[in-house]
Amino acid sequence: MLFYFSLMILMLIVFVGLMIRGTLLHELLHLPVFHYRLFKNRPGSIDFYRHSYGTDTKQYFLHFPPSENEVEKKQVVIFFHGGGWSLGSPEMFKLNAAFFTKRGYHVFMPSYRRIPFYGYPEIRADLDAGFLEILEVMKELEIANHKIILGGTSAGGNLAALLAYDRVKLEALNVDPIIFSGILLFGAALDLSLMYPSPVRWFYAGSSADPAFKNASPINYLQPEETLPVLMVHGTKDGLVAYRSAEAFIKKISERQAENLTIYILPEGTHLDVGSWNFFDNDLRKLMVQWLAER
Repeated sequence: MLFYFSLMILMLIVFVGLMIRGTLLHELLHLPVFHYRLFKNRPGSIDFYRHSYGTDTKQYFLHFPPSENEVEKKQVVIFFHGGGWSLGSPEMFKLNAAFFTKRGYHVFMPSYRRIPFYGYPEIRADLDAGFLEILEVMKELEIANHKIILGGTSAGGNLAALLAYDRVKLEALNVDPIIFSGILLFGAALDLSLMYPSPVRWFYAGSSADPAFKNASPINYLQPEETLPVLMVHGTKDGLVAYRSAEAFIKKISERQAENLTIYILPEGTHLDVGSWNFFDNDLRKLMVQWLAER
């Protein structure tokens, strides 16, 4: 009797989790569907080259050259995959790369050391070291004059935004911010203070009182005037990166940027819905194609 009662409770929890958007349980229960779509829509044979920038097995990036017979674009794409600073790999997200290579872009997809063994300071160091090595590879490929479009999903969006908006760090790296021609942010963790408290957030940036916590939030680097073209996508029922954290970033950047700011809100959209452009020829995918064409 106890077994059947426990089973019924479990089934009820699963049912509620499947139906109620905006919860961690809903996101976790739908994660297998997302990965199934990644597998089902895998791009097949796609050329890529692996480059290391450190001794750790996670310190590397993949370079995907433009597809054959495509006119090479004058920008390259650096795209950071999601996974809560702990899961996934560039190899898992070849579909992201294929979207851009089929349109003539060189694509770089970085990996980095992960939580729980490494936190923001080490991940930030990997972000910088990997970026500098990408610039060296661009020189070798004779595309050093190409502008860079940054992009990322979830935790990857956090890293892309840190790279773009922390101008003090860019100056220390001897990199002119003019090298960037745009940034794509999908369900990105842009204001850690308004995200749900979780072990993932703690392992990445510590407590809200830690200096690393403020440093790990891209919202804190926005300057009085911003001009970098942005396409930002977020769902109102995001169960992993709370929509209120996206709202805070939108409000702050909207006060600082009058042009080239594209905000695409998915009503009732979940964290996984912001990646729908990978699988479907939907309005979000069409918006991305248009946005890229304008760069």
